Amino acid sequence: MFGFGKKTTTPAQEPAATTAPQQPTEAPAPASDLGLAKGRINLEKRQVVSLTKTQTITATISWPNATDYDVYALVQYRDGHVETVAQFGTKAERSFSPRTADGAVVHRGDERRGTGQTTMAQETVAITLNPEIARIVPVVYSAQSNGTGSFRKYQVGMAIDNGAGDVVEIDARDADTNNKVYTCVPGVITNGDQVRIEKLEFYSAPRSEKRPVIADDGSVVMDAGAVNAFK
Repeated sequence: MFGFGKKTTTPAQEPAATTAPQQPTEAPAPASDLGLAKGRINLEKRQVVSLTKTQTITATISWPNATDYDVYALVQYRDGHVETVAQFGTKAERSFSPRTADGAVVHRGDERRGTGQTTMAQETVAITLNPEIARIVPVVYSAQSNGTGSFRKYQVGMAIDNGAGDVVEIDARDADTNNKVYTCVPGVITNGDQVRIEKLEFYSAPRSEKRPVIADDGSVVMDAGAVNAFK
């Protein structure tokens, strides 16, 4: 039909697109359980191993002395609350504690510092597990003020030792060469009949100074916590 004024047309309707039926999303494959560790074992990503529980477990982070990292640990209790064991605070809360309120998890500080490029530095968190502790998440951090340097370049590693001859090692094999990634979570230590260790090797987003958090279900969420205080 025509009328006065500007001619208008109605665009032809496109035929409805045919969409394929949506496939259900598959859940991530469960971690591969290697059973009870005896002696020294090096975990790959998504592998789990158990350590015989002893009076004290240590988690030691080591790296070449050419750079400076700091270690802290998130400790989740069975009632849901989380405590942070650290030698430095956050921008919002400058105070910090090197031990949990019950004294079960203790940051021992900078145990050894060398002077050469090839000398290893390390920091250790000592863990005396009690039934109230659900899990411990050690965290490796390098502030922007420390300069650049990737986790791959400096070959950061974590060793969990039960003091009875059994050691689980986690290396930063999957790290890329991005010099602006400041936080790594090598793995998680879960308290049960035995000590369950899973390699995570999670990294923060580039340039993020935010701490990770432990969710209610025990999963680790990167870049969801407070901003670290620059050291």
